[in-house]
Amino acid sequence: METTHAARGRERPAPPAPLPVTLPSAEGERLARVFKALSHPVRVEIVSALSACAGACCGDIVRNLPLAQSTVSQHLAVLRASGLIEMRGEGRCCHYRLASDARVLVETAIRQVFAARGCVGLAPNTEQAPAGACRKDTE
Repeated sequence: METTHAARGRERPAPPAPLPVTLPSAEGERLARVFKALSHPVRVEIVSALSACAGACCGDIVRNLPLAQSTVSQHLAVLRASGLIEMRGEGRCCHYRLASDARVLVETAIRQVFAARGCVGLAPNTEQAPAGACRKDTE
């Protein structure tokens, strides 16, 4: 019995060649930390607020968010681990500010992710799919 595709005279296209993906390097891990830090709307809001001022105490940040202090502290810890913000202790208050190279860090991360790495055996992506289009492997 013939398949529907064979009956119509169409052959299935060959599957695409696998991408040459490698395990993350130290640089890949650093990039992932930056993107993870910016993957939550609360952390984006904190970075945005800190970029508009010289810095703020944890209590000030907490007062401007509808979250518990412990939750805000967890978000601040993720931002610190990524290198986007810095913390300085002043008595009982932790003072946070945007890292001086935060903007460069984010711009560099984006540039590196989209840098041409040279796909071995694959043609460059010159054809863009129309908006909303999706290639289905089952067709």
